[in-house]
Amino acid sequence: MVVIAFMVVGGIVVATIAAFALLRGFGLEVSRTEAELHEPGSHSESFPVPPGRDPAVLMGILRGAGFVAVEETPDRLLVGCPRPGDAERARHLLDHAYQP
Repeated sequence: MVVIAFMVVGGIVVATIAAFALLRGFGLEVSRTEAELHEPGSHSESFPVPPGRDPAVLMGILRGAGFVAVEETPDRLLVGCPRPGDAERARHLLDHAYQP
């Protein structure tokens, strides 16, 4: 009985540490991406999030199209646009995200 209790407690501790490591890695990756997009020489554009639209959905659409995007504020997205025409393509994707 004591062995089972130790196994359960050990499993909970291991699961907690694994979850913490995964979340910390995700947070560091977002911070690194945000810092890269804010660097002076980076080619990034800031786009407004229209009222009533979910920034996470818009970021998913942009990432699916190959863009790097982070939520700068709840009403603005910062999108990496390294190639000519990327800003127009990103704007087109955002403008037509919810149209049937």
